[in-house]
Amino acid sequence: MSMDADEKDRHSDVTVNPAITRSPTRRVLGSKEKRDLMDRLSAQQTSLVRSVALGAPEYLSQSYYLDSSSGKRIAHELEADELMGFVTGWGAAPMECIRAINEAMSRITERGRLRRYVKAAVELEIVMDRQTWLDDGVVHRGLPAYLMHGYTDMGSHASPTERAGREKIKVDKVSLVERLSECKRRGVVDSDDLERLLGWYYARVRRDIEFDESGVEKLSREFGNESIVLTKYLEKGMGVCRHLSIFYQLYLQEAGIECRVVKGNLRFFIFKGRHAWNLLRVGEQVILVDVTHPNVKDPFMLFGTTEEEVYARAKEHSREYEPTPDEQNYYKIGATSPPSA
Repeated sequence: MSMDADEKDRHSDVTVNPAITRSPTRRVLGSKEKRDLMDRLSAQQTSLVRSVALGAPEYLSQSYYLDSSSGKRIAHELEADELMGFVTGWGAAPMECIRAINEAMSRITERGRLRRYVKAAVELEIVMDRQTWLDDGVVHRGLPAYLMHGYTDMGSHASPTERAGREKIKVDKVSLVERLSECKRRGVVDSDDLERLLGWYYARVRRDIEFDESGVEKLSREFGNESIVLTKYLEKGMGVCRHLSIFYQLYLQEAGIECRVVKGNLRFFIFKGRHAWNLLRVGEQVILVDVTHPNVKDPFMLFGTTEEEVYARAKEHSREYEPTPDEQNYYKIGATSPPSA
């Protein structure tokens, strides 16, 4: 059975630092940083930013003009206020920006061009993550709705440098560009059938990663207090529920689907233990997905209109999910430890 039996309830032993906050610090861009950011964007990324800033998904077909003297296609320049509008939007609602980007790319019909734009979009997301949130290693409370580059899941242990029981898991999107590009392309071209799309991401996670608790424990001992990059579990082909659910959220983010990791306890027949799963919101639907269920031909997905409804439906399958408050979890972005005062 795919469970996380190693992570025990230690919440009552955690001394909460009053300086710990729920929201990571956003960068403030000066004029030089704005110019540098504009200079770093590729032609495709510039066009994607403009399409979102202008609210015009059809813009990609109008993103260049033909220079009469040279006969070359020249991309329209990005205006500073358009860039800052996009930066502000990313900081406030990155998933809305991703959906707008995907909508623009869905208008592209030529495969090679779509492939180039999809990779440019994933790399743009990494640029924006780095540009938006400080990778200062400061500890924050909760489970974020959006997993940014550098996000480090610290479990229920609030120390930025030490661990208790389980490893710290760091998301490095740079090492996942090809995989995330594949996930984004699937979300762009196959968005009509939601259940089929969710099943494709489910299978993508499970076909790459076998549930291996002893292997995860061994790797955790090898790394000690050092954070383990999520890609390491992909390379090893192993993980447990917390890794599977993080992968699933990352993959669905590329499709613009609201998904979050939920941690808590699971009762399943005689088993009771710590566990992690996913909750999705798509329109009026709430969907519970448990990627630890190994049968990719019959993924464990329950549809409803409220969280209470899907949890009630899970009991009909002999599964009793008991989520614990998000505030009992901690995360940081980037650095191994926060800067000294």
